[in-house]
Amino acid sequence: MRALYNLPLSLLLAASASCPGPFGGGGAALERAPVATSARQTALTTSTRVLAQLSPRAAAHPAPLASELDADLAGTRGDWGAAAEEETDDDADDADDADDVAGPPRPPAAADAADAAETPAFGEATPVIASIAREAWIFSEPSRKSRRIGYLRAGAVVPRSEKRMGTAGCKGGWYKIDPRGFVCVGKTATLDPKHPVVLASKRRPRLDGLPYDYVLSRNPTAPLYARVPTAEEQAKVETDLGFHLRKMKNLAHDKDFVPLPEPGLMPEPLEDHRGLPALADAGPRDPSRLVVGQARIRSGYALLAQFDVDERRFGVTPDLFLVPLDRTRWVKPSSFHGVELGTEVTLPVGFAMKRHATRFTRDDAGRMQAGSPLAYREAVPLTGHGERGYLEATDGSWVREEDVRRVDRLTREPSWATEGRRWVDVSILKQAVVAYEGTTPKYVTLVSTGADGLGDPKKTHSTIQGVFLIHTKHITVTMDGDEAGDEFDLRDVPFVQYFTEGYALHGAYWHDDFGTPRSHGCVNLAPLDAAWLFGWTTPDVPSGWHAALSLKKGTLVYTHP
Repeated sequence: MRALYNLPLSLLLAASASCPGPFGGGGAALERAPVATSARQTALTTSTRVLAQLSPRAAAHPAPLASELDADLAGTRGDWGAAAEEETDDDADDADDADDVAGPPRPPAAADAADAAETPAFGEATPVIASIAREAWIFSEPSRKSRRIGYLRAGAVVPRSEKRMGTAGCKGGWYKIDPRGFVCVGKTATLDPKHPVVLASKRRPRLDGLPYDYVLSRNPTAPLYARVPTAEEQAKVETDLGFHLRKMKNLAHDKDFVPLPEPGLMPEPLEDHRGLPALADAGPRDPSRLVVGQARIRSGYALLAQFDVDERRFGVTPDLFLVPLDRTRWVKPSSFHGVELGTEVTLPVGFAMKRHATRFTRDDAGRMQAGSPLAYREAVPLTGHGERGYLEATDGSWVREEDVRRVDRLTREPSWATEGRRWVDVSILKQAVVAYEGTTPKYVTLVSTGADGLGDPKKTHSTIQGVFLIHTKHITVTMDGDEAGDEFDLRDVPFVQYFTEGYALHGAYWHDDFGTPRSHGCVNLAPLDAAWLFGWTTPDVPSGWHAALSLKKGTLVYTHP
């Protein structure tokens, strides 16, 4: 497949993998767009699937080793891009077809966020280019033989050069975009900002907290519609509909039930019984087709919009499927977040890991007296002084050492901790991440690493250990797994940062167990923390882009016990 030639093997392996661990709920689709950038599945099946798509030259290209990633460790490597076959203008069409201490800012209120997250409006005089595919690739030069440096997600509209910058391998022409790179107008991108896919996908991801609203599938799982079905069509497709709606009405009284928010408006492309268009890289969609897929058990979906039709709620996913939301569970985002560090608050910091932990004060006789309660996982800045099983907090109170998870400063400086250099420290035993600039800690939080702790990552669900560089960042990306008994399909996993093979730092919307090991090997962060870290690391993802790639300039990640 020519479209994959320019991606190194290490990125392609990461592109078909998955790391989430078990989560509650259920539900993946029969009609599935080609996902060139899904996440890390268990070893051989993914590797075999990806390698089968590679040219011999690309398959022979080795993944970067930790020792090759950084000059401080063992020197640097040259250009990782695999050579591409020469491409003529005659190949252009074929190529298109292939293709409570201070923390991070809180997400805006739902209504404000929705307004702010729509595709920005440019003046009529501003020439723009828009993505109509899951991935409209951005190249470093106006040539398919150049490096891929990122992609635009469907609905993204960005300024472009007024004139074409060439047509080699792209009959529609190459256009330069800000701040760098070139996009080919063709199957995956258009100059028409009113294209049906652009209008249907205009809702853009938020960059603080969860990028979208999310749902998790119930069982039985939801059909995926192309348009709003009539009552008669719903009854025909969902043969258990009457029983199901009665069950959901009773379930609404459960204390753990999360109600749906207020509905929005039906998106304009669905009005007048029209259907949603298909993404350009998802294959054609028969206009007469009502059902385009079925959610699998243990699946999750992001939503661009949600609205009522005859007292039933539907949601539109970024893949442009229509989901009946009563067959899903609405995700209530985790409110947990870490602590931004600076002159007033720095390490050590303790996180309360017992449900009924309290602060203590010392009376005149020197005895410890129980004081105000500590919320679960509440961050407590510490002085570093302790005595008789108690740790002193910077506000003068004390906490029991056994009640908190203490995260300390570095005991020795690694060679890469040079002035101004950003890097991320991941402790598997502490279940903690610290973001450093040189030797100065900038942020600390709790995470969830691999469920099997310090086991062999090749044989167990454990987080790989070593020194790596972040090479690919996606605002969201699909993670799925087909291992028998452990299948899942989580769409639009937020703020994913791959650092080796299929291992990544990323947000998790399907659990709120941060501080406890539970993933397939990735490092799970709470949404607020994932958003903060995503904006702090490199490679940067420019405004309007959905992903960026860089094999030499990414932030260093150190994973260790």
